[in-house]
Amino acid sequence: MFIFTVIKTLKMKLLTLTAKTRTVANHNSYADFAAHTNSTVDTNSHNTLLPPPAQGQLSPGLAHEIRNPLSNINLSVAMLESIIKNDDLKIYLDIIMRSSRRINDLITELLKHQQADEVLVEEHSFHQLLDDVLEIAGDRITLRNITVRKDYDTRDRKIGMNRLRMKIALTNIIINAIDAMTPEKGILKLVTKSFYGKYILQIKDNGCGISKGDLKHIFKPYFTNKQGGLGIGLSTAYEILQSDHVGVKVESEEGEGTCFTLSFDNLIRRPPLQL
Repeated sequence: MFIFTVIKTLKMKLLTLTAKTRTVANHNSYADFAAHTNSTVDTNSHNTLLPPPAQGQLSPGLAHEIRNPLSNINLSVAMLESIIKNDDLKIYLDIIMRSSRRINDLITELLKHQQADEVLVEEHSFHQLLDDVLEIAGDRITLRNITVRKDYDTRDRKIGMNRLRMKIALTNIIINAIDAMTPEKGILKLVTKSFYGKYILQIKDNGCGISKGDLKHIFKPYFTNKQGGLGIGLSTAYEILQSDHVGVKVESEEGEGTCFTLSFDNLIRRPPLQL
């Protein structure tokens, strides 16, 4: 009965979406954010026929197609927000909106990144980067009731990196660790330390672990044992880390968990000059 009532109410609200809604960062409401989502693709061209993107790039046309369903999601959440009064349920609406905003922001950053003449490498606080990645993964951590333990070195380091690319790589590894753990029993541990001129990051979980046979394949594109997985996350992370000269070591034991050890140089590596 409740479901039919909701559907009926949604139909009534569809033509008169004037309900009071909570705000999204830099927007007045969910509906406002939905409109913004559909209007922030800059193709730099008035042509309807766009040239194909270079290998490994995101085309503006594909970005537009991704944003279309995102806009529908945002508008639907705005309507649900207007009729759902239970604060416990509204928490999940907020999670949907944050995830949608994350996708939209990521698309925007990727398009901007592609338009740059070179890969931007700058010094960034490593601990702040890790905290940003944990914030991105925060909803999944909360939903699965995962315990996070940070054992950071007493001295932070500024590492030369492309911040967007490194956030993508670390987010993929951490999300993979979260998904490998049992809800309410998982412990995610992040450790940073200096070691022989390198800055070390360890990402540890107490999840299901990886078999020896599978361990040598985890960075291959489309290899996955995860239900519904695409096998792209870890391969993308590995490609980014390798291109940024980050050492990668993975240790795992079935039924015990997995540890990713990443070793960073303290020097900034800049793209070669074009002569």
